[in-house]
Amino acid sequence: MEQLTLEGKLTELVTDLKTWQCKAQEEIKSYGAITEATKGALGVITTTVEKLQLQLDAVDKRTQGHPIAVERQKSISQQVVEHKDYLERKQMEWSGFKGQRFDFPNQSFFPELSGPAQMLLATMGIKATITNTGLGSGTAGISMPLSIEPDPLVLAQQELRIRDIIGKMTMNTGNMFMFAQQSTRTNAASPQVEAAAKAESTYAWTTASGTIKTIAHWTNVSRQALDDITWMRREIDSELRYGLLLKEEAEVLAGSGTGEHLNGIITQATAYASCTYNVSGDTKIDKLRHAKLQARLAGLATFAPDAYVLNPRDMHDIELIKTEEGGANKGLYIVGDPKTGPAVKFLWGLPVVESDSITYGTFLTGAFRTAATLIDRMLATIEISFENNDNFVKNLATILAEERIGLAVKRPTAFITGSL
Repeated sequence: MEQLTLEGKLTELVTDLKTWQCKAQEEIKSYGAITEATKGALGVITTTVEKLQLQLDAVDKRTQGHPIAVERQKSISQQVVEHKDYLERKQMEWSGFKGQRFDFPNQSFFPELSGPAQMLLATMGIKATITNTGLGSGTAGISMPLSIEPDPLVLAQQELRIRDIIGKMTMNTGNMFMFAQQSTRTNAASPQVEAAAKAESTYAWTTASGTIKTIAHWTNVSRQALDDITWMRREIDSELRYGLLLKEEAEVLAGSGTGEHLNGIITQATAYASCTYNVSGDTKIDKLRHAKLQARLAGLATFAPDAYVLNPRDMHDIELIKTEEGGANKGLYIVGDPKTGPAVKFLWGLPVVESDSITYGTFLTGAFRTAATLIDRMLATIEISFENNDNFVKNLATILAEERIGLAVKRPTAFITGSL
């Protein structure tokens, strides 16, 4: 009877533990720390759990030879590290055991335990030993069943979208690509006089070529950090891939074309004919419409513009433009919608890609899908080596990220760039 009563109390505490765990996790996500009230509640619950566990142990000792009593004489942490499933996974260097929970198919490490004891194990999982006065400190203290966000807070990353709007192809061999572009079209089609010689039209093509460029970077990390911090390798890989794509976007847009740089779209694009199109009082919206016309006339239907690329600050300025009912800048918003805003922004029927890789005050428009092609010779690849330089004697690992790409701007006149 005494054992049933104690187990009943444990069952209630398990429910409380889950509630306060969720609250603590939400506080960490929202405020970066746990409030004193939550710390205190977790401390009280954990202290009560330990007291009840001691009482249950005392009851178990009086149950001579009972298998459950034998298991409960060991602490939870001792049972975990001695269990065959943990030992097998540790030998395989399974990275889940570092402040995280084990999820076994049978829900509990020890199927011979039942009731609240099994529920407590499933709830507590594997936890670090922390104090109730300073969460995360290294001093000795009570064990708290606390779930902490396992991923680090990374620095802000730029949204990358240029690759999404440009034409793409895969290249499997070699490092040089070629493409043909039409250079001459003399259309002589006309009504013909009977029995007279027909008119002759003239067409000509030229061949252009380019080479594949390599974008790469690397970083060193200690083997101890890779072994001890579960998220380290994943985050390093993510940062290296992001670095490649960030540089790729800058090169595709405005690579100089010299040395090992791509010959970017802006570098080859036709300059906006401001003297031809601009009139007094034109806004940024007006200039973008002029540029669309200029690109349309240059590419006709085949290479009609299909997108704008703008700096986020320029799009911000455009969205704040208002009508002038009641005075300058006092009317309704022309483009922006302060209530919701569209998921995809459009100007003059074309989607707008906001990119920090294009200079503020500069725009680009053109036929991204048809007039340019991004060539993937080797997609982003991550490699690790323990033998670079003096890595072996310093216990270091070198992680390298690399990609090989090319850019074919097949019709430069189909792109217009200029100042807003």
